[in-house]
Amino acid sequence: MRWPEARPGRYTPVIMQILLSNDDGIFAPGLAGLHAALRDLGETTVIAPETARSAAGHAITIHKPLVVQHVPIRSNAEFAGISVDGNPADCVRLAIRSLLAHMPDLVCTGINAGANVGVNVFYSGTVAGAAEAAMLGIPAVAFSADTSARVVDYEQVGVLCRWVLDRLLTAELRPGDLVNVNIPPLEDRRPLGVRVVPQSTVELEDRYHHRLDETGRSTYRLGPDFGFAEGDHEADVDALAAGYITVTPLRVDMTNYPRMETLESLPWHLPSA
Repeated sequence: MRWPEARPGRYTPVIMQILLSNDDGIFAPGLAGLHAALRDLGETTVIAPETARSAAGHAITIHKPLVVQHVPIRSNAEFAGISVDGNPADCVRLAIRSLLAHMPDLVCTGINAGANVGVNVFYSGTVAGAAEAAMLGIPAVAFSADTSARVVDYEQVGVLCRWVLDRLLTAELRPGDLVNVNIPPLEDRRPLGVRVVPQSTVELEDRYHHRLDETGRSTYRLGPDFGFAEGDHEADVDALAAGYITVTPLRVDMTNYPRMETLESLPWHLPSA
């Protein structure tokens, strides 16, 4: 399906410097879809992992050098990018510290093949890449698509990502802002709307499969199927499942400020020598 009405009212900026990255690898169709949707928004640079680094979280590479290569990316509209044999956080940090001539005005990651809602946010390389930019004082948005549908039209998902981004930019994203956006399965229906919701913290229900390898050692492999326990119906997990686009503002500062007062009141007197 096509929803041309999703395009009117685009944000018209001064020329922006935009960095795009992901965790599915530089040749992923979701990245091409995001590039197609954002390329007229400013000067867009693509710097992404050489191969898929899904669930890499916020890991960075410290024990080996990162190999950087310029590569052509063939999609509906061919473009060039830079591949890095590292994780999403590596890509964004290296880009900002060494590869880009200017500090980007905006960093966008995705479009991830699979939703990043609930506690999955902690494992997501897509969110981590955006968070790396936020840590460096740059506004960043992570985009993901629920892939439970049979086929994902990343071009159309990209149109919706751009529509959401236009509204975020109109609200004037601030330095260090971090926003997580998820698009529901489209197939034959429109999203029901947009919900600005908190991140769910309900338990992730998954399973490790045990087997013995050829030498008799026990091995455990995390299965591909997972779900979420019953929880907060006003949060991102349930809103996305209901068919809404979810928008969740996150923050790098993980301090539990209400808990600080209790901990500060403890007797913190060092023991005598």
